[in-house]
Amino acid sequence: MGANGIYGLSGSGLDIESLVKMGMMNKQNQYDKMYQNEMKQEWLKEAYVGVYDSMKTFKNNMTDFKLQSNMSAMNATSTNEDIVSVSANGAAAAMSHKVSVSQVASNAYIMTGMKNGSPAEITFANNANPGKNYLMDVMYKEVHTTDNGDGTYSYTVKDKDGNEKTVAGSDAAITLTLKDSSAANAKEYAVTLTYDDIIQDKKTLSDLASAINKSEANIQAGFDTANGSFSMYNKTSGEKNIINITAGNDDTATLLKNLHLASYNAQDNTLGSELNFTKDTAVEAAKGTNAKATIDGKTYDLESNKITVAGVTYNFNNVSEAGKTTTVNVSQDTDKIVDNVKKFVDMYNTLLDSLNDKLSEEKYSDYKPLTKEQEAEMTEEQIKKWNEKAKSGLLYNNSQVRALVSDMREALYTPVDAVDSKYNSLSAIGITTTTTKGHVTLDEDKLRKALTEDPDCVYQLFASDQDSSYIAGSTNTNKLSSYEKKEDYKNTGIANRLYNAMTENMSIFEDYAGTSKATDDQSYLGKLITNMQTRMTSFQTLMKSYENKLYDKYDAMEVALSKLGTQLSYITG
Repeated sequence: MGANGIYGLSGSGLDIESLVKMGMMNKQNQYDKMYQNEMKQEWLKEAYVGVYDSMKTFKNNMTDFKLQSNMSAMNATSTNEDIVSVSANGAAAAMSHKVSVSQVASNAYIMTGMKNGSPAEITFANNANPGKNYLMDVMYKEVHTTDNGDGTYSYTVKDKDGNEKTVAGSDAAITLTLKDSSAANAKEYAVTLTYDDIIQDKKTLSDLASAINKSEANIQAGFDTANGSFSMYNKTSGEKNIINITAGNDDTATLLKNLHLASYNAQDNTLGSELNFTKDTAVEAAKGTNAKATIDGKTYDLESNKITVAGVTYNFNNVSEAGKTTTVNVSQDTDKIVDNVKKFVDMYNTLLDSLNDKLSEEKYSDYKPLTKEQEAEMTEEQIKKWNEKAKSGLLYNNSQVRALVSDMREALYTPVDAVDSKYNSLSAIGITTTTTKGHVTLDEDKLRKALTEDPDCVYQLFASDQDSSYIAGSTNTNKLSSYEKKEDYKNTGIANRLYNAMTENMSIFEDYAGTSKATDDQSYLGKLITNMQTRMTSFQTLMKSYENKLYDKYDAMEVALSKLGTQLSYITG
């Protein structure tokens, strides 16, 4: 008996499996053609998506060539970087500026200060654990722990004057209230550590700094173990920003006193007198200062050491000597502009050349997608080489790719009427074609000459956005006549034209092929492939039914032959 029928009963010697396979050959050929066609559509979708991704990358890069900071780059230098350092954006004018700094902005800042002209050391009332920096050693001379037997602890603590008290572990040993602004409605932040925290868990000065930093106050604290110094500073500079501290109990006041904190004066680089903390008394520990500087005769009062005026950014580092000014010189950064134009040329050529390669890529009509049976008879290397030929030329002379190339070339060759200069085209600044397919090259000397004669020409040529109703997606575009649209186009800069061209063509590609290899999108090819796969599944069901009928037919033939053989044997006896 065969796998799919009752063969061998008649002794016919027929190879039923081969006969069924031959009978299925026509159906299998039909299915293989469907499979090859569906696979080709998948490859085509993949090819379209590859172009779409290239357009998307190119479009995003065009944004860089619309920026004044890139295409009209300026360079600023200071005659005294120690006083003021500078930078300039594309809006800055090529000229000189005079600057003097009478005061720099500073942050409110306190730290373990000075005592009798020498660095003060944090006072440890109990020196039983030198170098450990335990809070309990800063606050108490003696500490005795009592286990209450129920999982809780109580403590007997004695200060340096011999005063003793017994407290519960859950009570607040340290309670700080921090205020980081001088405004009347400034928010207050509480920092609390219990007796269990500082005695049982042995919290350190570093832990106290961490607790302050976690309070969400605009204050950063730190403990320098190397120098034995505790510090706090307001993270925002300016005279409106302060550090205000209130000790909520006597223990907290003792801790703060033993840290020997003093306020730092950034203007003369000195520390003030040691701060005095008492219970429930708010102490304005430190206050920031504003920067005060004069630029081209105008005085500025600033909370930070940075200001941008007329495209020049000034960073104030130190106070000027009395009666002296710093000169800031602004000039065009020609090298940066040239480098960016070079990048544009490279990006343009990379995309255009790849599109032209696809348009002219050779097609191999004899190489169709392999069927599963064909692949089974080939090595991986053979399959790879075959598929390279089969996929070649998928976009040969493709109308949508040709339209994209045409849009790109038109964007480059059309002069920009909004540029009021003889340098209103790319050819005028040294960008010209070297092949019939539109590949461009840059004459750097010609570009530099154009920048010398008209420093703003490159920025205007690339970024002009006059009459922006042309811009893709604008609600006004459809209301314009064809003539108005054309005039809009002429006034639009090269980078904007290419950006718009990518936007419009990407929309066409997305409708036709989607944005990924997935076929469950609403693109034309996605729907086509899904429908083909559905038909293939239905055809496979039909093939299986037809195959079963063939087996049934041969089964019946075997039964009939067997009966005939039996009858013949009986007759011939």
